[in-house]
Amino acid sequence: MKIEIKAPAFPESVADGEVSLWHKQEGDFVARDELLVEIETDKVVMEVVAPEDGRLDRILVAAGSTIESDALLAELTPGASGAAERPTEVAQATASGTEKDIPMGPAARQLIEANGLDATAINGTGKDGRINKEDVVAFIAAQQPLTAASSSADVALSASASAS
Repeated sequence: MKIEIKAPAFPESVADGEVSLWHKQEGDFVARDELLVEIETDKVVMEVVAPEDGRLDRILVAAGSTIESDALLAELTPGASGAAERPTEVAQATASGTEKDIPMGPAARQLIEANGLDATAINGTGKDGRINKEDVVAFIAAQQPLTAASSSADVALSASASAS
C-alpha cells in the first residue's frame, strides 16, 4: 500500500509555495524522518520528511513548480529498506555535490547570489549543515578584512616600486 506524501498546511497568510529542491529522486530508499523536499514560500522554507522507511516511487511535482497547501507531492512504498544501496548513493551524492545541492535558506541563497560567492566555501551552522543568512554574513565579514589588508599591501608595494 502506497503512502501519499503531501505538502504541509501553509500558514493562513500564505497562498502557495514553490517546490525548491528535491533531496531524493524516484527509486531512492529513504528512512523515516529523512528530508525529501523543500518548499519555499515568501515567508519560510518548509521541509517535508519521509513518514516512514520505504522507497520513493513517484515524484508528482517537479522542482520549480508552484503548489498549494496539502498538495500531493509524491508516493512512497513503505517497508522497503534498501540499506545495502544507501552508502553507495550517499558517497556518490557527496562526490558529485554541486552548489545547487547544498541546503540553504532563501535569504542565504539571495545573499550568496548577490555577492557572487561560492556556497561550497561557506560553513553551514544550521541543522544538517544548512547555510543560513548569518553564516553568509559572517563569511562576508571574514573576507572583508583580508581584502582590505591585501589592498593596502598592493598600495604599499606600488608606492615602493615607484620610489625606486
